Amino acid sequence: MSLAVSGAGLGIWHWDLVEDSVGWNARMQQILGYPDGALTPRSATWLNLIHPDDVQTWEDSLRQHLRDESNEHRLSVRLRHHSGRWVWILFAGRAADRSVQGRVLRLAGVAMDVNAQKALEQQLRTAARTDDLTALPNRTVMVELIRAALARRRVEPGYHFAVLFMDFDRFKQVNDTLGHTVGDALLRQIARRLEDSLRPGDSFAHSGDFDKVAARIGGDEFVVLLDDIRGDLDAIHVAGRLLDVLAAPYVLDGHRVTSTVSIGIVTSTHTEDDADSVLRDADIAMYEAKRTGRARYVLFDPLMRSQVSDSVSLENDLRQALDNREMRVVYQPLLHLPGHQLAGVEALVRWQHPVRGAVSPVDFIPLAEACGVIAALGQFVLETACQTFAQLQRDLGSTAPPSMSVNLSRAQLREPGLVDMVRDALRSADMEPRQLVLEVTESLAAQDALVQTTLQELRAMGVALSLDDFGTGYSSLACLHELPVSSIKIDRSFVNLLDKSEYHRVLIEATLRVAATLKLGTVAEGIETAEQATEMAAMGCQKGQGYWFGRPMEVEALVAWIQARQPLEKIT
Repeated sequence: MSLAVSGAGLGIWHWDLVEDSVGWNARMQQILGYPDGALTPRSATWLNLIHPDDVQTWEDSLRQHLRDESNEHRLSVRLRHHSGRWVWILFAGRAADRSVQGRVLRLAGVAMDVNAQKALEQQLRTAARTDDLTALPNRTVMVELIRAALARRRVEPGYHFAVLFMDFDRFKQVNDTLGHTVGDALLRQIARRLEDSLRPGDSFAHSGDFDKVAARIGGDEFVVLLDDIRGDLDAIHVAGRLLDVLAAPYVLDGHRVTSTVSIGIVTSTHTEDDADSVLRDADIAMYEAKRTGRARYVLFDPLMRSQVSDSVSLENDLRQALDNREMRVVYQPLLHLPGHQLAGVEALVRWQHPVRGAVSPVDFIPLAEACGVIAALGQFVLETACQTFAQLQRDLGSTAPPSMSVNLSRAQLREPGLVDMVRDALRSADMEPRQLVLEVTESLAAQDALVQTTLQELRAMGVALSLDDFGTGYSSLACLHELPVSSIKIDRSFVNLLDKSEYHRVLIEATLRVAATLKLGTVAEGIETAEQATEMAAMGCQKGQGYWFGRPMEVEALVAWIQARQPLEKIT
């Protein structure tokens, strides 16, 4: 038996309770690294080797075994190695001899070095509580901290805490245009900024002496817990400071990226009594911050819960809107600059809710993307627009618009059957591919290989591709030649500032020069005044679109609008 124990690398120990003497084999001494004679063979010597935090556990285990032998003396404790470090040892022992009266005279057992096992267990525990990408605590840790804060609030009057829920604005565009590697690097830099900002003695010193813990709970979502604050103002002060710290530009793989943050704040003034509800309410406040303009914080109000309920109801209604024929397509004209001859029309979707009335695309398009109906909605718009184009050719003949523009969504671009769907829509309407212009935002056009392949297939079919909202994403003039497009649309935000901002004027001029060099068509969006139309024409922009020319209109109104323009066009 002793040979088997020795072969297994186990230490052997025994303790004579009558003489208070302790003995051990050579392996036991090797585990602890002490030379011969360095340890006195007394129980007090071994007790002094046990880590102070483990002494009570050791003594409790001994007492339980001495009272009842069925409770084996088996536990892991830390002992001081001869080098001074602590090592984990697993002890297993039991009573070996008893007196006639039943008193235990001797204990004996084995010991095993489990330091490596304990280290692995600690690594696994740490991994289960740490975000792999940023090394910040994860959602599990944050939920535990919020639960502890809620428990403290229940028993301690005057205690306050706050939860800040952060989501980074336009982060998805960074992933889509620069790649996930750059997106991951951005998340790591965000985490470091949070850690640096929340350290004791930092720029938050004036906000009071309270604990601050940051965690990444998923995607580009981060949460900060402010523990033991004085009140809501402390949370507002920290949120305001974080808006500034996190909005500073990031340099990622040679790219200079700005990604602002939207923050939702829940304080102990308005919290539910469970951690998941606290995070839900902070999330609600964060989305309110995004809805009202982004790059800001919003303090949670219980009334927001009813707004979320209303949004869920709207989502359910949206899923049925196509079947209920509540969706319709309207058309906005594009005109040549100068001259103002009709150059085409753009199809735009509208939703007339039976109870709510007209629902803005600003509200339902993001909702359609979020709930998975944008692909079906996009197909409806494409097919309807193509059929309308065919109708206009029949009704107006030579005065009909020469092209029809339709927006493509992110979801449609990733649909494997998109090219076939476009081909079927053209065939059904008897349209030439060149008569259809598909508009994609610059962030979509610069996506991964799958999207690039789809765009190339559409271009090969003969369909025209236009880069919509140019200037609002992360693409640059330098890479414009790499995109498979035939025209670009200058975003309305640039056109609106044409006469107010020299910076925007210079950007428009540069865009038009590059487009001319690459032989790309140009369209100015959002023209609202005659002055803007004249100025864009003078700068060399080929086409224009906006309320000054014509608002989006039903097909009947579009026909009347075109017919009313004919005498004017003949004069000009």
